[in-house]
Amino acid sequence: MSRNVEIEIFNIARTQVDVFAVEHWLAAIGADEFPFPQMNHVTDPAFLVALAAKRCYMSFEPGLNPNVSRVRSNYVEYFDNILRSGHGSVLEHATYTYAVEGVSRVFTAEMNRHRAGWAISEGSLRFIRFDKDIPYWLPLSLRENPDDDADLRLRKEESRDIFMQVFDHIEHAYRYLLDIWNMDSTDKNFDYKKKVTSCLRRIVPLGVATGGVWTGNIRALRHVLALRTDPSAEEEIAHVFSRIGDDIVKREPMLFGDFHKADGWKPDYRKV
Repeated sequence: MSRNVEIEIFNIARTQVDVFAVEHWLAAIGADEFPFPQMNHVTDPAFLVALAAKRCYMSFEPGLNPNVSRVRSNYVEYFDNILRSGHGSVLEHATYTYAVEGVSRVFTAEMNRHRAGWAISEGSLRFIRFDKDIPYWLPLSLRENPDDDADLRLRKEESRDIFMQVFDHIEHAYRYLLDIWNMDSTDKNFDYKKKVTSCLRRIVPLGVATGGVWTGNIRALRHVLALRTDPSAEEEIAHVFSRIGDDIVKREPMLFGDFHKADGWKPDYRKV
């Protein structure tokens, strides 16, 4: 029987600053009096962005650059100025990595369009075969909703039944093909299994649940968060990035503090 799965999102990595290396670097450029922010007041990704931005103007401390007579000490104001002025390139130094499981190839195809600023490693159906079932994520638009009228409830129910029937049929066909090619035979080596698995993936639906790891720099994350949680966005990627927004806006209030949730995540400073 086919199996519904839910999407799971894990923040598995983010930028970490090497404080000792930063101290050596600042001493080398004559900025050794630069006061580091207090621990836990500024995250490592935000601190790296600040370091990159300050290096652009040598604005670590007054007098280091004769053109700079005043340096902002309040980091909330400092980052707001970066966002407001559109100094987006410095945001590209810091990254967040998310492992996302249970998404379909619909999601991964949409994410592949955002290659700039992202590192992408998704599950390979050339190597991964399905022995028991072909899992899938049921679109939110087909799920039960108490506010639906009778006609819409019926159409959703019929659609869910067809989804299940199609996946059940393909699972049966896929397992039959595995038998035809003796994939469980102990004398079949990995190269053989890889070739057969690559061939058989052609009947696996676009809606198959898969997963992977996506690393995006802060600028790219801001862009996709704003674009893909818009009401007009594809529903699965909107669902994923709405949840990523819930996570990263909370983790990085200085880098995403201009975002607010209203029919998606909306930034005050879109062109960063």
